[in-house]
Amino acid sequence: GVKMGRRRWFPVLLLCCGLFSQVFVPPGLSSKTQSPREGEATVARPSHAGADLLVREEVAIDRTISESSKAKPSESPEDAQKWMLLVLGLFLSYALCDLDKVNLSVAVLPIQDRFGLSEADVGFASSSFFWGYMLTQLPGAMLIQNVPGGAFTVLTVGVAIQSLGTMGTACLQYLNDSQAALWLLCLSRALVGLGEGLGVPAVGASLGTLPDSRRSSGTSTVYAGSTTGVGVGLLLCPFLIDQFGWPFIFWAFAAAGVLWIGWWMSLAPTLGYKKSESTEGNVPWKEILQNPAVWSVVACHAMSNIAFYALLTWMPSFFSRGVGLNIELAGFCAFLPYLFGAIASLGVGKLADKLLEDGWELSTLRKFFQGIAFFGPAICMLLNATIGPSLGVVAQVGLLILATTLKAGDRAGLFCTHADLSPRYAGALLALSSTAGAIAPIPVIEYIGHLIDQTGSFSMGLFVPVAVAQILGGLVYVNTANNSRQEFDGR
Repeated sequence: GVKMGRRRWFPVLLLCCGLFSQVFVPPGLSSKTQSPREGEATVARPSHAGADLLVREEVAIDRTISESSKAKPSESPEDAQKWMLLVLGLFLSYALCDLDKVNLSVAVLPIQDRFGLSEADVGFASSSFFWGYMLTQLPGAMLIQNVPGGAFTVLTVGVAIQSLGTMGTACLQYLNDSQAALWLLCLSRALVGLGEGLGVPAVGASLGTLPDSRRSSGTSTVYAGSTTGVGVGLLLCPFLIDQFGWPFIFWAFAAAGVLWIGWWMSLAPTLGYKKSESTEGNVPWKEILQNPAVWSVVACHAMSNIAFYALLTWMPSFFSRGVGLNIELAGFCAFLPYLFGAIASLGVGKLADKLLEDGWELSTLRKFFQGIAFFGPAICMLLNATIGPSLGVVAQVGLLILATTLKAGDRAGLFCTHADLSPRYAGALLALSSTAGAIAPIPVIEYIGHLIDQTGSFSMGLFVPVAVAQILGGLVYVNTANNSRQEFDGR
């Protein structure tokens, strides 16, 4: 393979420095007080000029105090440390989740060569992840309400199960029969899905505990772990496979999961979790399932996941088999979109918090960012499908970078909506929408695999279906989303 040299590590170090600086800088440490509008104190009715001037000055002072209190909420150092460690832990758990997803997307190329698997076989194996992923999310939401430790415990168990499944994929190295290998691959990916499915409501419930002043920035930072995991995995996996063989990456990422579990458990006292405590109460499923705002989120999450997982599954193959790059260079090209997506995700959260502070209406803000996240990438996909092949590899990579950068808008749109609707049951809402998001990609990813086999074209087989899903999702969210607190929240 092509050796990228030491410069290969520079974008990884740059990304990590940026991510951790965002995690450890509390929002709202500096705030701008608003002064009265120019001329406001001097414009008064002639008959009450002095009194009107005093009233206007008092209003201006009240406005300044109000804005300062919003921008700089009262927060003890202990609380600040708690929120920062919580966001960091959730960020790393999401990075691990997507490392365990993307490792197969890269390793599938040598696995295909060893066992003679077709693109349809790869699509079938990749879709097995979603069968496990959709089975545990709703039960996980109910477990959070009843098990000791709540979301903390459920997330710990989820990462343990996904790490076990990753070890199972590594065990393919001991098989020679192609059919046995395919079934073990399906089983291990389903087990990874089972573990990650438990983590979804646990992360959502944890994000629901963030104060309003930290919601957009905290949520965007946590979900930046997803794009970071994908990007770093796409960059490192080809190098590790080239140096140590494809089984190594599965053993290494499983070990990383075990290390995270040990560190996460050591944070329990700081985060305020106790083994003897549980979150009492049942999830009001009847009221949730009858709520139109919830179903809007469910539909949009399904469309978003179709696009995300289709690209996650097929992008390395597109660069390797569709464009003709070697595995290492294909992994590097597939890494770049996620690098820019992770950086953009952090900026989106900060910008959203600032716009809310400046007076943007919440629903308008969410629809603005989510509209960008759906329609922007859809345009990029259509351009890649139509004129991309004639523009060359650099332009195609550029369009994918632009698509993932724009998609980062959903960190301040769709993925904040669950906590907007109900901070108390944010985990249950995320579990419900993510379950739909796990079911929807199953037939689509398999269909894309067959379509690529039949047409021999990634342009029409991959980019067009992704664009259609994004356009549908954008139309649904912009026209039906509701971000007001719902009655079933009970607060």
